[in-house]
Amino acid sequence: MTSDQNEALLAAVLRTAIDAIITIDDRGVIQQANHAVEKLFGYSVAEVVGKNVSMLMPEPDRSRHVDYLSRYKETRQAAIIGIGREVMGQRKDGSHIPVDLAVSEVNIGGRTLFAGILRDMTQRNRAEAELKDAEQKIIQSERLAAIGQMITGIAHESRNALQRSRACLDMLELDLEAHDEQKDLVQRTRFALIELQTLYEEVRSYAAPIVLEKSIENVNELCSEVWGKILEERGAIPISLEVQAIDPAPCKLDKYKISQVIRNVFENAIAVSKPGNKITVVCVKPRFQGHEAIQIRIMDEGPGLDSVQRERIFEPFYTTKTKGTGLGMAICQRIIDAHGGTISIGNPEIGAEIVIEIPCGASL
Repeated sequence: MTSDQNEALLAAVLRTAIDAIITIDDRGVIQQANHAVEKLFGYSVAEVVGKNVSMLMPEPDRSRHVDYLSRYKETRQAAIIGIGREVMGQRKDGSHIPVDLAVSEVNIGGRTLFAGILRDMTQRNRAEAELKDAEQKIIQSERLAAIGQMITGIAHESRNALQRSRACLDMLELDLEAHDEQKDLVQRTRFALIELQTLYEEVRSYAAPIVLEKSIENVNELCSEVWGKILEERGAIPISLEVQAIDPAPCKLDKYKISQVIRNVFENAIAVSKPGNKITVVCVKPRFQGHEAIQIRIMDEGPGLDSVQRERIFEPFYTTKTKGTGLGMAICQRIIDAHGGTISIGNPEIGAEIVIEIPCGASL
């Protein structure tokens, strides 16, 4: 091949390369760049040629790059040159992007140049993170299954013992008919046994595999229905519910389990509300991960959540109540995860807000 043909071939390779290729001199000034740089960083080739390559770096690398080149020329000790590693780049719009950078040193006519090949790592890093997350969920699922089996066995064996204990307490209470102080102790013991049984059941519910039985439900009506059941059980309470149905809210979901989530949030809101306060539910239909979804925002007028509560609210066994297992919100998160959705803390001006998003458009 002639020299002209070699140059044409090299130019074609640079022009069509998928990865960004940049050549700099020993001061860091860009001598040449291919068109893949435009896609990766948002700058045109004309905008980068003649500029220092540090323009493509965020701080603190941007300020340190000239010193790095000087130190390399003096010591010949490379951190990236001839080695390669993942670094952070900065686009024209100021956003950051992870890139795999491989740098080689070349000498042409006594002049030192550095050629860098850069590859966008965003997709691969995302895929690796998703894989790691999936692996963690599998491990957690296996652990929970093992815990669930153990708790199921304990609950089964303990249920008989608890029933015998309650029967003994019933008989003891009859013998203590005229002794109010002793009867009070019996009643306290009975409540303690109920709390113990509740603990067994909630731990088993948290650890058990979640199997969904989906049907098309109207979320607005479901919220009102759950509130109605709370009123039936509690009687009149000095707190009101307002459901703001901005959009029709049909969604394919497990009615029983989503009702469990809504009820848990309602109960928490009631616990921190004062007489005359209102709980507000807003249902809208945003896009969620490319699909139609239902967003349920439940807001109370209580004292709100501090930074520790916001961080730990979904942790198993974390609670600020004097009674309760601290598994309620952890179970809610597992249920929403099983639906492919999210449950998070909002940022209202007053009180606390729980935001639930469930993808449902693709399932209808």
